[in-house]
Amino acid sequence: MAKIKSYIHVWLFLCAGLVVSSCTKWNYHDGDVAAGVHDCSMWDYFKKQPRDWDSTRLMIQRAGLQDLFEGKGEYGQMTFLAPNNLVIMTYLFDNDYQEVNEIPVADCRRMLEKLIIPRRIMMNDVPRGSRSDAMGEKTGGKTYTLMDGSEAFLWTFQESYLGIENAGAVHLWFFIEKFGASQRIVSSNIQTENGVVQALGNDFLFE
Repeated sequence: MAKIKSYIHVWLFLCAGLVVSSCTKWNYHDGDVAAGVHDCSMWDYFKKQPRDWDSTRLMIQRAGLQDLFEGKGEYGQMTFLAPNNLVIMTYLFDNDYQEVNEIPVADCRRMLEKLIIPRRIMMNDVPRGSRSDAMGEKTGGKTYTLMDGSEAFLWTFQESYLGIENAGAVHLWFFIEKFGASQRIVSSNIQTENGVVQALGNDFLFE
């Protein structure tokens, strides 16, 4: 059974790679700052990008958080560390669910609340920093309170370019204790009227 699951995981990732590489007009793409400012709510942005976010919307609905993403909730602005369709499909498969509506409502809400920062955060707002997964040591960066009251440590890191330090691309990273290791945001600064989407990579795992 484990071998079958492994094969299916490989198939899912191959399919996702084909989908992303075959289209250039989407805002979601791995490894860069996302293009565009969207003059709509975060909910409507997801609605306009179903190939990336359809399952995300279903999970938000299941959790009873649609109003929040429409900009009608208690927070005027928020930052969402957003899991895409493939991340949610992987979670469904790993937990023997056939569809999002089989996930317990409390579990959906718990997982999403750990990825929502109730304030607007752009990548440029986050200081340079680092974190060692081996030692747990942190430098620089900034700690933010999540919707569930726990904390996320965010930092930015700038790569070298042609051998010159701090001359290359800047990436946004985060660490949330529940998810174990440090994670890189793969598509940054997707702006909507009520917040910013910082997109997680295909390899993100909820637990």
